[in-house]
Amino acid sequence: MRRGFLILGLALLAGCAGFFLTSRQASVGNDDVARTSAAVPALQWLREEFDLTDEQWAKVSELHRAYLPTCESLCEKIIASREKVAGLVREGTAVSPELAAALREHSLLLAECQTAMLGHLYETAAALPPEQAARYLEEMTPHVLTMTADHASGSPLH
Repeated sequence: MRRGFLILGLALLAGCAGFFLTSRQASVGNDDVARTSAAVPALQWLREEFDLTDEQWAKVSELHRAYLPTCESLCEKIIASREKVAGLVREGTAVSPELAAALREHSLLLAECQTAMLGHLYETAAALPPEQAARYLEEMTPHVLTMTADHASGSPLH
């Protein structure tokens, strides 16, 4: 069980780190659609897959940029939590109360991240026509619900 938490933590760390690095590049850009496309390369697949209009693309890009600080903050907390858990695991020979508490804290952070991400997905879906919104949520919510190394590091969520 302890190893499972560590693997989950490492997987989310990899995903968060990847997102954090790419989101730094995505945080530039303004209203111009061409500049928006260049500023949010991680979302280009969304524009193409859902054939977004310029207006929809601008709104989705705006929502993405607005969500970045939340995501970055959660990623930083998850990274710090994972490092704390890893340190306690390296130092210990049994599950101490401190390690158990750190694992619980880490799990809560992961749940907070999933909650925030789901909120962001719902907000993004609201910017799309109903049929597109349903397809978007059908495509995206499983990635949030099953955040693992496979999904977090190469996730279309970012």
